[in-house]
Amino acid sequence: MRPDGDSVSAAARLLTDEHQRLSQAKLFYVTEDITKLVLHAARSVKDHWDVRLHDVPSLTGFIHFGHPMAEYVRDDGAVVRIVAMSWGPTDLMNSPDAGLWLSFWSVTDYPSAEAYLRNLGAGRAEAPRLARVQHAELTWDNEIYLPWGKSEATLHASGVRLADPSKMSAAKTTLDWLPVVIAAWLFCLPNSFTEVDEAHLPRSLRRRAERAGVDTSPVRVVSVSRKPRALTVSRSTGESGRTLGVQFPVSPFVRWQACGPGWQDRRRRIGAGRWRGPVDAPVRIGKTVTWSTRPSTVEKKTRPRAAGWGRPVTGSPSSRWRRTQPCKGIVRGGLPRGR
Repeated sequence: MRPDGDSVSAAARLLTDEHQRLSQAKLFYVTEDITKLVLHAARSVKDHWDVRLHDVPSLTGFIHFGHPMAEYVRDDGAVVRIVAMSWGPTDLMNSPDAGLWLSFWSVTDYPSAEAYLRNLGAGRAEAPRLARVQHAELTWDNEIYLPWGKSEATLHASGVRLADPSKMSAAKTTLDWLPVVIAAWLFCLPNSFTEVDEAHLPRSLRRRAERAGVDTSPVRVVSVSRKPRALTVSRSTGESGRTLGVQFPVSPFVRWQACGPGWQDRRRRIGAGRWRGPVDAPVRIGKTVTWSTRPSTVEKKTRPRAAGWGRPVTGSPSSRWRRTQPCKGIVRGGLPRGR
């Protein structure tokens, strides 16, 4: 988004505003395992234009993901990976406290920067050095202005975007990332899936940051919870009698939960928040096999009933088939559903 004015002054205002947010931001790092859960839970985020103060882990913050939160393809065919986001109030609006400004950050494309410098006459050895001097490891990619509460969205394809404090301003691409943003915020809040450890800056960096007026609070590392759980499944037994050598999550989702006096308030919460398997086992998050007992119509009519398939039972045709026919496996993506 661009504020009013010529391109130079608008860029200066944007950079000043973003620098102010980053200097006051609480820092978070979300590990790769938790990022995968965030992407899964984001599918269930409903009414994603309704954001409230209790949805965010801090008023101003910066999250770096261990796995890209989003990707898109540029016009030249290169894949852009979004791996970080920042948020906080903005002075570009008439009402700074009316909402949040979200900025998305991508992995810097150093090969393209080096090719550009080579076209300008830089040498083969000089171009990589200049590319890393002129460009940080993360590049500011795009942004969203998000008012508190339910709001009307103003979509912009390209060009100058004038933001209204009462309306959300975003491009279609960034609008699709918003459910992931909300799910990531919720996973940074207390829940049964994650635990938060603090990684402190080295003393030299901390002193340098303090002299520059930058917040020196530790980085909050959001990782898989290793705390003892009341219903922990042992390695040898498991819920189905099988030996469990890994730890895996019951698929998380985002839901509105009643709370407050008289249960009148509603807040977003992470649902099905539990792990299965030994606490000290390695984490595995991936595709699972879902068994379907309903055959196709052709199989149901033509396949004969063999001996040993089960006794004839009463009930509906579908229940009779489920109880007398062997199962057929169908592989589907996703995580195991909660019971």
